[in-house]
Amino acid sequence: MIQISPGARSARVAGNRHGWLLMASCWLASTGAVLIAPVLPQMRHDFAGIPNADVLTLIVLVIPALMIALFSPLVGSLVDAFGRKRLYMTAVAIYAVAGVLPFWLKNLYAIVVSRAVIGLAEAAIVTVATALVANYFAGVQRQKWLTMQHASSSVVAALMFSVGGGLGSLAAGWRAPFLVYGCAIFFLPFIAALIWEPEETDVAPEPLRKMPFPWRAIGPLCVLILFASVMFFVVPVQISFLLSARGVTAPAVLGFGGAIANAGIPVGSFVFHRLARWPINRLLVAAFALLASGFFIIASSAGVNATIAGAFIAAAGGGMALPLLGTWTLARVPFEQSGRATGGYMGSFFLGNFLSPLVVETIGRFSGGLIQTVAWMAVVCAGAAFAILVLTLAKRGPRESVHAAQANRVSLG
Repeated sequence: MIQISPGARSARVAGNRHGWLLMASCWLASTGAVLIAPVLPQMRHDFAGIPNADVLTLIVLVIPALMIALFSPLVGSLVDAFGRKRLYMTAVAIYAVAGVLPFWLKNLYAIVVSRAVIGLAEAAIVTVATALVANYFAGVQRQKWLTMQHASSSVVAALMFSVGGGLGSLAAGWRAPFLVYGCAIFFLPFIAALIWEPEETDVAPEPLRKMPFPWRAIGPLCVLILFASVMFFVVPVQISFLLSARGVTAPAVLGFGGAIANAGIPVGSFVFHRLARWPINRLLVAAFALLASGFFIIASSAGVNATIAGAFIAAAGGGMALPLLGTWTLARVPFEQSGRATGGYMGSFFLGNFLSPLVVETIGRFSGGLIQTVAWMAVVCAGAAFAILVLTLAKRGPRESVHAAQANRVSLG
């Protein structure tokens, strides 16, 4: 993991165009999966003759997230060897090339390998871009761009879901959305022109080198983030299959319905920011209650509109939970250790992205299908909301707001 000193900034001054470029490049990691999610039923149909095609097609969707979870902490060593800008440009180029390969590949296993390569590139892009935000900006500006990175990714992801569905209705079928990955190549001239290698003007303060990272406080939060992430990705990954189970077959309709459902994510994020002064435990109860309610509506209704409405509500719950947990995680550590805390959050989040469809697939084999699995997830989320509510009523757990937690955190410097 890249260690970032608050004072380690270049003499050059970054502005909004640098912030937008770094933030937009992180969209490559967050939107790549939802781009092809609407066409997974088509892909599964075309590869029906391949053993374990159901699982393999899901792995095609989520293996980039596993690569990010596993390798983001290791990218720091490559940064030391090659520099931020060089690795940044190399990763974007690899992303663009590996991303379009499935358009031509005929072998499902080869497609899985190409997706794993994309995941490695995404790990480098996200890690380097986030590090550069911390290098180029400080104080309020740094927090602004890191917050916008999460919120804007949700909006772009909802848009890409609709784009993927629309492209899937073309003659090329499920292969067409993969061509969109090639658009990443347009980032390269902007990176070449705007990004510079930061100068290391400071070293980490002595207390940071001596003080151990508080894993006892952050570890349970990472577990909760992993759980919330598994539930969060049920809607983005499974919405096409849920709508297919309701009789929807046209990729364009699947994409449009999925876009409406996923629009709940930025709505939930907006609600969190509006209610950020509420106690953390109350917001957690509300978030998991929304997830449970949305899953219950999906499982108990047979109509397409009700399914989309339930998915929207569940997505809003996930959109509340994850930025809340991410902000809370950063508030539990001194600012000088926020890089490692961010790494823990990212690792848990993307590991949940990878595990979510596998968990759904596994439960589905025992419960009788996808709809029954969603019903069980409604029960689990309701149980989580009830447990947190009991702790809240017992005046245990986090009773302060994330604003108060951020204001009270201690600096090591």
